[in-house]
Amino acid sequence: MKKNNHLANPFTAWSGHRLFHVVAGTLIGVMAVTQASAMLPTPEQAVDNPAMMQTGANTNSTSSTQAVNSTVTAALVGVDANGKETLIPVDANTRLESGNVLEYQGYFTNTNVDRVRKMTVTMSIPEQVELIRVVAPEFPYGSVDGNSFARMPLRSRVDNQLVDVAPKYYKAVRWDIEGVGLNDTAMVKYRAKVK
Repeated sequence: MKKNNHLANPFTAWSGHRLFHVVAGTLIGVMAVTQASAMLPTPEQAVDNPAMMQTGANTNSTSSTQAVNSTVTAALVGVDANGKETLIPVDANTRLESGNVLEYQGYFTNTNVDRVRKMTVTMSIPEQVELIRVVAPEFPYGSVDGNSFARMPLRSRVDNQLVDVAPKYYKAVRWDIEGVGLNDTAMVKYRAKVK
């Protein structure tokens, strides 16, 4: 007669119980959502100079509140039956493979009471992907460490020659966005390949 060792698998006694399936399903769902959100870049926005904020009545007044709502989405870049490019939203059920191309879009909505003359927006590049040079708006700043930014393409000196830094080494992209009105939304985007 074979004995069951409940210490070898502590869930054996619970595996037929309905509560176990609900809890296990919830844990698996949470792990999938956590994995999907790890693939999203971290958005950062800043109004460089609060004195540059513009009000409708008085252009000399400043605002101490700098409210900007940000949303980041990810979409899998594909091709439909007609050969046209498509964007398929990434969710917890999306299966990504090495080589898949993703488009990240950041939406930054000015919810200030004033117009923002200049807003600096930074989006990190997740560890699981590497940047492809498709970015918009054009002429952003890039960073290989997430702290120091320079106009893209970044250049480095190798064997006493200036060469472009490969996009796979970029850690963040930054844009300066001019003139964001009240409730206006600025959109930035870049593409990256799954490692």
